[in-house]
Amino acid sequence: MKPNRHRTRRLADWDREFLWHPFTQMQEWEQEDPVIIERGQGAYLFDTTGRKFLDGVSSLWVNVHGHRHPTLDRAVRTQLERIAHTTLLGLSSPPAIELARELIRLAPPGLTRVFYSDDGSTAVEVALKMAVQYWQQRDPPVGPKRTFVHLQLAYHGDTVGSMSVGGVELFHERFGALCFPTLAVDPPYC
Repeated sequence: MKPNRHRTRRLADWDREFLWHPFTQMQEWEQEDPVIIERGQGAYLFDTTGRKFLDGVSSLWVNVHGHRHPTLDRAVRTQLERIAHTTLLGLSSPPAIELARELIRLAPPGLTRVFYSDDGSTAVEVALKMAVQYWQQRDPPVGPKRTFVHLQLAYHGDTVGSMSVGGVELFHERFGALCFPTLAVDPPYC
């Protein structure tokens, strides 16, 4: 798309008026011209002015295969022609089943089920609940086992559970009242 300064200015104004950016000091953000990404290709992002940026964090770790990967894009388009999403709450779908089968084929022995989650923070929340439920469903139940260990300086996300088992001090300073207590251990750095 050809750069359009008027469009970029309008989007920047709307950004300041309507968006609240995560992990961003909004007072500082509003003083700067925002970088507005409109497309990606491989490991690069392109903004509305045509500038090119290396996507060094894979768009916050969700695009590890790069942007516009032909095989992935084709699979998404094919699936969108059928249905964009359906829940696994009491239902199933061919892509969910087929991917689970392939993941189990690749997984170490003993791992026999796949649980899908939206993102890393939610995956941590699910893992915490699975751990608690595991001990509750033992025969006889063992409990209450609700003490978790976390590595100091670890980042697992920004939901309450993932912050609780994370070691990002800023999260604990601001949101500690929401977090549950955990045991902190030093990370195994060399």
